[in-house]
Amino acid sequence: MKFTTVLGVDGHHLKQLALTWPTWIRHKPMLLDHPLLVFFDREQVSPNDIREVIEHDDWLCVPWPVKGVKYEGDPGDKWTDPQRCKMLSGFIHVASSFVETEYWLKIDTDVVATGCNDWMDESWFLNNPAIISHKWTFTKPANQMELLDHWVWNNENNLPELRVRAPLQLHPKEGSDRLGHRRIISFAGLFNTGFTEQVAKMCNDTCGPFKMPVPSQDGLMWYCATRLGWGIERVSMKSLGFQQWHNYRNIERNAKEAMNVPMAQA
Repeated sequence: MKFTTVLGVDGHHLKQLALTWPTWIRHKPMLLDHPLLVFFDREQVSPNDIREVIEHDDWLCVPWPVKGVKYEGDPGDKWTDPQRCKMLSGFIHVASSFVETEYWLKIDTDVVATGCNDWMDESWFLNNPAIISHKWTFTKPANQMELLDHWVWNNENNLPELRVRAPLQLHPKEGSDRLGHRRIISFAGLFNTGFTEQVAKMCNDTCGPFKMPVPSQDGLMWYCATRLGWGIERVSMKSLGFQQWHNYRNIERNAKEAMNVPMAQA
């Protein structure tokens, strides 16, 4: 399966990528055989900064966000931080505009590759799923799926394809900080490009250009795929050699360890 790897990079993520990119190339060199798309925060990073970290023969850099588009929110809140909203929105809107392959692969910059170059299973694609990503068991913040049900309800004229489907009606337990349910998380995941284009259009039609109804790219895409009836493949990306580390020190330590083990074989 041909795919395009899509990365979102600001100043913070570029520092992470400098540590993790060498592990990807060492243990998953097949990534070099597929196109690479990098969207970068035009206020924090330049293409030259990225070139100092990445070597790839077939890649495209896209400045982000589109000029004039501003993202509002609370910088002190993890979920509504404008920087978070800006970068996560890019995965939907940049991918939908520039990816030319049937699928695209999102890898977060805090993911260390630990092996298993031949990690893709062709059976995943038999039914043309919307999403192939790591299995997960909860959503935070707890009201995100309720907000998405309200988003559809409040946009009857602009979301006819969603309105004909029943709302998900996923409600957290009283007092809980999370909603427990079967979903995905996208620190490493494949997304159908046609489906992504559909989601991007729905967002543009209802939220304004290049924005999202909630500050979660994978939460939004899981919701839309589920409500629209697209297939979703929940797999273990950890067992396939994608390990996420949120703390910079942990990323650094585990990246060094990954570079000291034998290269993955196809």
